[in-house]
Amino acid sequence: MPAKPNFLQRMPCRGTDLDGVLNLLKPAGMTSHDAVASVRRLFRTKKVGHTGTLDPMAVGVLPICIGSATRAVEYLESDDKEYRCELLLGLNTDTCDVWGANTGVIDVAEAGGKVDMADVSETEIIKCLNDMIGVQMQIPPIYSAIKVNGKKLYEYARNGELVEIMPRPVEIYNIKPVSVFHEPGRILIDVHCSKGTYIRSLCRDIGYKIGCGAAMSELIRVRSGRFKLSNTVTFEEILQRIAAEEHMSAEEIMNTRLEHELPKSVENMLLPIDKMLSGFGRLRLSETERIKYVNGGKVAFRNAELLEENSILQKDKFSNLYLVYDGKDRFIGTADADTDRKVYTVGKVFVR
Repeated sequence: MPAKPNFLQRMPCRGTDLDGVLNLLKPAGMTSHDAVASVRRLFRTKKVGHTGTLDPMAVGVLPICIGSATRAVEYLESDDKEYRCELLLGLNTDTCDVWGANTGVIDVAEAGGKVDMADVSETEIIKCLNDMIGVQMQIPPIYSAIKVNGKKLYEYARNGELVEIMPRPVEIYNIKPVSVFHEPGRILIDVHCSKGTYIRSLCRDIGYKIGCGAAMSELIRVRSGRFKLSNTVTFEEILQRIAAEEHMSAEEIMNTRLEHELPKSVENMLLPIDKMLSGFGRLRLSETERIKYVNGGKVAFRNAELLEENSILQKDKFSNLYLVYDGKDRFIGTADADTDRKVYTVGKVFVR
């Protein structure tokens, strides 16, 4: 049986020289994986990846890395996040959101005895939200892409298989109530949290703590690191600009068999890799040290010009990471500071 054709193998790749990050406004009803596939088609390039998965029904900031920027995905994924979220009290589902199957009432005895939303006051809600602030061990939803024994959790769920889900450390920096009971049983909150936090799980835990259960009903990611909702780009904007310049329909633009040029205005939507990395230190190298660096050699502290110290907390794995620039202030890669040996070792080289 012949192999299934891969559209990427026949794609006209004029976008392969593109490098940068697209601050995409992901629409509801689209998976993060589908968003990446659409960007590949629009930009006619194979090297595309996203940072920080958004649930299909969620909307908001989804940074998409293109070209050599895909090597920075792990750096961007470590950024803190901000969300606006609505939760519905009195509902427990297998997905921890309103689109899942109702699993019934939570254990009344363990939850403190409250099961009736009418028993819950605004004061109790606010106290509960405040109690959720801080470092905690969070159990991810069974419907998530986390892998256990090489298999994604949602695959276990769909097959009706039981699997132990280990809690993971996350930190809720702040929760602000925006509107409590703007509609019966509905609460709108702003959440500032660490990487790896599942807002669906947070809603579930809030409902458990209150005693009546809760499920996420709306979610907007308003910030991821330096990427903000206010300067996101939509698929419609990209399509319209290409259509206007190339005189093509949306169907023709998305047809990977047809070539199209990317207008400069679309290319300019891509943000420079280094400008979107927050907290890392910065170094400048002479031409001699640059050659040594790009060939994998170590650079002594004394031979590098320190432009800015790393400001990431020491407990983080990137607390010794520095962005490296050449003598013309062009970003060329990252380096790890070995404080014992007083040398910078090569992290990832983006430009040679």
